Amino acid sequence: MARVAFRAIRSRRALVNAPQVRKVLEATMDGEVKPHFIGEFEKRVANWKHKPGFQARKYITGDAIRLNVYPAGEKQIYEYVTKGTRPHIIRAKNAPSLVFIWGGPGSYTPKTTAGGGYGGPGTASGSLRAFKEVRHPGNEPRDFEGIIRKEEAPWFSRTMENAWRRAIRSMSTSA
Repeated sequence: MARVAFRAIRSRRALVNAPQVRKVLEATMDGEVKPHFIGEFEKRVANWKHKPGFQARKYITGDAIRLNVYPAGEKQIYEYVTKGTRPHIIRAKNAPSLVFIWGGPGSYTPKTTAGGGYGGPGTASGSLRAFKEVRHPGNEPRDFEGIIRKEEAPWFSRTMENAWRRAIRSMSTSA
């Protein structure tokens, strides 16, 4: 299963586990962090015909704060795109033949590119053709998780550190 884990605080010492601190951290995760990261994943699949939904699960433990984002629904296609596929044969199962636009090599541009690029409409040129089976060349992994992790790690760390500071301040004002 594809997933991204973000870890905001690494420490050899245990975090303060006061209920006030936990409450602030959970509110930040639920109100800011989860919607932000789900939105980042949804951007990658925005123009897909069979797009998956995404869900997130937060983990706040004694030594770390993590968020796992994972696909839900149409996740098999997402897995093929983000992890890539090896060359394989595709055979017609529910119809006598596979029918699609075929113009030979170079007649197709994907909606996403290796390295996590996205946003294009994807195009195919040529004429309508029917085949009993085709040899799919496979596709390079798009690695959406790695791209998002790399791009958003500073934002996540900054957001959670700010939440941590707010939580500590709330403890000192209530004491």
